[in-house]
Amino acid sequence: MKAVLLTNHGGLEALRYGEAPDPTAGPGEVVVDIHAASVNAADYKVRLGSGRSNLRFPHILGRDFSGVVSEVGTGVTDLAVGDAVFGVCDQGIEGAYAEKIAIKAAIIAKKPDRLGHAEAAAMALTSITALWALEAQRPALTTTTTGAASARTG
Repeated sequence: MKAVLLTNHGGLEALRYGEAPDPTAGPGEVVVDIHAASVNAADYKVRLGSGRSNLRFPHILGRDFSGVVSEVGTGVTDLAVGDAVFGVCDQGIEGAYAEKIAIKAAIIAKKPDRLGHAEAAAMALTSITALWALEAQRPALTTTTTGAASARTG
């Protein structure tokens, strides 16, 4: 498969477009054909070598993605081939700057139909960050949902 490969810590010159092995789904995992991946601060920090020095090169960056399930590993019951999904890789694990990714099925979700793949990929890590910020404020925080309504017919 094609991927953006980090060949060493450094600037943009450390990135190259090339071939990487196709992933396979292990137990509890799915393979997702990636349709969109987002770029965020975590990616450039890893590229520069901030925080982790145990990377094996070449390394595939990218944590946020959206795509379609193409393979299902044993034990996965809530996702099927053809399901549109989105997610963010576990902290310390990357791999979304590629055509495919193998990832634990338990940490991804079905993509809402109303979202495009680019929108879904862009909201994964940022949404988790917002939730963490809200949870850190509990119990002092009271939240209000505006614009919520329901309708009953018949």
